[in-house]
Amino acid sequence: MQLIRGQKLKVNDILPNASSFSLQVDITSSLVIDVSIFGLDHANRLSDEAYMIFYNQPISPCNSIKLTKNSDKHSVFEVNLSALDTKIEHLMVTLAIDGPGMMSQIGNSQISILNLQGQVVASFAFDGNMFEQQRAIMLLECYKKDGIWRFNAVGQGFNGGLPSLIEYYGGEVAESSQAPALDASKAQTQNVATPTKVSLTKVTLDKPNIPHRVNLTKQQSSFIVEAIWVDNGDSCSDNDDLDLRVGILIEGEKKMHYIHAPKQMGALEKFPFIRHLGDVTGASTSEPGVERVEINSDIAKLIGGRVGIVFSVYSAISNGAVSIASLQPKMRMQYGDQIVECVFNPSVSAKAKSSYVYTYVIGTAVIDQQGIVIEHSGQTSKLHSEDTPRLHWQQGKLSTTIDGEPMFK
Repeated sequence: MQLIRGQKLKVNDILPNASSFSLQVDITSSLVIDVSIFGLDHANRLSDEAYMIFYNQPISPCNSIKLTKNSDKHSVFEVNLSALDTKIEHLMVTLAIDGPGMMSQIGNSQISILNLQGQVVASFAFDGNMFEQQRAIMLLECYKKDGIWRFNAVGQGFNGGLPSLIEYYGGEVAESSQAPALDASKAQTQNVATPTKVSLTKVTLDKPNIPHRVNLTKQQSSFIVEAIWVDNGDSCSDNDDLDLRVGILIEGEKKMHYIHAPKQMGALEKFPFIRHLGDVTGASTSEPGVERVEINSDIAKLIGGRVGIVFSVYSAISNGAVSIASLQPKMRMQYGDQIVECVFNPSVSAKAKSSYVYTYVIGTAVIDQQGIVIEHSGQTSKLHSEDTPRLHWQQGKLSTTIDGEPMFK
């Protein structure tokens, strides 16, 4: 079914007896566009910041909304209405330009509604002709009326970016520094509602020896670390397959422990308290390659000491010749509203341009019972070497060499 702007229909009309579905957004544009879902209350207000789902907060409470795929051109949300908090009565899918540009510049694009079998049951097409100088779009709404969930193909432009959208829905964009404390005497006489604050910031690391610490203070039992890479655009379909490998070394020990798919998947609730979430065999022009590991937030407490971790990607010789640099691998770690990315820097990793370099270290981490320190690496293996990264603890500091035994699927 092809929806037109302003068309409304009941969810059950296209998803009989189903409360779970996916929303897929495909955008044709050279612009950087952020896709989000705002979970709003009966008054169309963002009364709970945990229900703004976007790059900096990809999962809602109770896992009712998940951003499972996210790139400038292709995003997928999984929605489970039956698990949604009863205070949420509106879900608004929005687009917002990050950087210069206007929505009138986008090409043929669409948002699709998919059933649990992955079949498209309805879609709403849109392009730049529908907009002018607006920098954001209220694209599609799923809302509850008279106890019945419905869809509305909105397609309405908005004069502002993502921060303006947040403020429009009653939220507040968090500043990087803390606001001054309110005077105690004023606090006793003023009844001021505290608006929701949403953090849009992320930390980008592109050089070694510049560590960043994230405090593990939230009630979050685990967090995700991703290895992300792009299709290099060549004619080969097999050589854009990278494998995420995770090496672990407990402080005071010498034996490395490794996690990689599919042979050594690890475990979350028992040693090594890290699990691989599955092998991905490539990237495409519309969707980057992503492999993920999930880490138990209490790993240092459970092990009884600091833990060093090295994250690397490996390109198998059997995949064919490829420059790891052309795949631009990066590491992304998220804990609560904090995001840290270790991005590829060609000036740091010049050797990665060679098609005979098979391993690239994207980053390292040291986890203690209070937090995690992340650092960009950029190290590469020697030419023609399939050696694996190893960690070393020396006087309380962590270092990396790429001279461990090769590992294969």
